[in-house]
Formats: sequence, structure tokens, C-alpha cells
Amino acid sequence: MDKISFNTKFLMKLHYKNLKNYFEETSTPLSESLVTNSVQWIGHASVMINLYDNIFITDPVIGSVGQFKRKIKPSMNLVNSNINYILLSHGHMDHIDFYSLIKMNKNVIVLCPKSYVKSIKVVGFKNVIGISEGEIHQNGDITIKCIAANHDGRRYYLGKDHSSNAYLISCKDKSVFFAGDTAFTENFKEIESDLALMPVGCYLPEGFDKMHCTPLESYKMYKMMKSKKMLPIHYNTFILSLEDDLDTVNILKSIKDNTIDIVNVGKTSLI
Repeated sequence: MDKISFNTKFLMKLHYKNLKNYFEETSTPLSESLVTNSVQWIGHASVMINLYDNIFITDPVIGSVGQFKRKIKPSMNLVNSNINYILLSHGHMDHIDFYSLIKMNKNVIVLCPKSYVKSIKVVGFKNVIGISEGEIHQNGDITIKCIAANHDGRRYYLGKDHSSNAYLISCKDKSVFFAGDTAFTENFKEIESDLALMPVGCYLPEGFDKMHCTPLESYKMYKMMKSKKMLPIHYNTFILSLEDDLDTVNILKSIKDNTIDIVNVGKTSLI
């Protein structure tokens, strides 16, 4: 597994960008209603998914992460939302945020990498399921399959288990694929879904693409799949890297593929 080099020049640029952000007003997003068979991007990797009124949330983060202030507020109140499943991809602070999890309903079912089961239970959740590559969770009409992402998911890069999960969520005839956080991989090839939630941010400076896909790499993975639509996520929420979010959007627009659904935070997209 390649490691990212956090050199002094990069850290100075990153901290400067975040310092500027502290003096800027946090944007207020759209807040459209979530309807049956739809998704809403809450910000970063947090997406609310409604499949036949079964509600899933991916990597919920309701506030800032450490010293990284949000650029835009979450579009939904996740604390009071009626959620059935929380899907956690990996251990990084912007994906498993214990501050957010502590505030959420503890009766929901949580799926996460196996090395985080104990930590999630300590927070108070009663039904925590550790899941690894190739394993499937089945509950009535709901099927959730775990696929390996190409990403070192260790918190602070400590420990041996660097698992990072992607999930294919299905209910009846509808399905959504959540890629989590990933560099380019062929692991998603031939996956069928109505919608692919694909990360497109955190790829600069050079070397970050060993852990995070570029927008073009994200699109390449999407085209290797059998998915009807791609919804870009994992950008325009925190300043964790050096690329400009507008550049990311312009790259996606330059592809000129109308199956890429570039949405603002808080916009509901039908499945």
C-alpha cells in the first residue's frame, strides 16, 4: 500500500486554505424532500438513500471534522431523521465521525469494517455488523454487498487492518452503489446499479491519487460498471487537499456525459 507524503509545503498550503475558510460564512444548502426511491447528497461522503422507504445514510458527518471547518452545512438534520441503516466505509475521521454517531439513533443497524465493530458499540449502537469484501447482509427485501475499495482505511494509519468498504445496496428492483473512498481500481467492474455514488475529490497534490481517484478516474470506474447514472460526491464540503472544487466540476462537465448527475448539496435525485 503506497503512502501519501505529508510534506511541509503541502501542509502550509492546506492550513492556509483552511485558515481562510474559518473567516468565510458557512454556506446554507438546498434542503429538498427525500422521496421514495431517491437519494440526497448531504455533503462530503454523506448521502441519504431511500429505497422503498427504507432509509440508509452513508458515512454521516453532521459538523466540522477536527480543525477542518465545513464549507457548507449538512442539508438534513441527521440526528432526528428516521434512519434504518448507517453504512460506514472506513476509519478516517471524515467518514467515521464519532461526534456525529454519538448524536444519532442507536437502534439503527450499522454496517462497518470488522476492525471498527467494538468502537461503534462503545458509542452505544446495539446492532453493529462487521462486514468484509465479498460478504452479503440480507434482511427481508434488503441486500447489502460489500466490495473492497482501493484505500488505506486505517485511522491515523495505525494497526494492520486497512480495510475500506464499498457497498451495493439493493431493495426489490432498485439498487445504489456507494464507492466510499477509493483510488482507481477494477474491483467495481461489471457492478450493476441504478445509481453509482462516486468520489471525485481529494486528489491533489501529486501522490494523493494513490489513495483517492481523480474525477476522470472516477468516471473511468463508472464506465467499467453497469450503472445507469453517476452522482459525484466527496468534494465541496471540507478542504482536505489542494484542488479547487470548481476545477473538479469543470472536469466532470468537460466529459459531456448526461448520465453524470452533478448536483448541489441538498438536491434530491430520483433513482
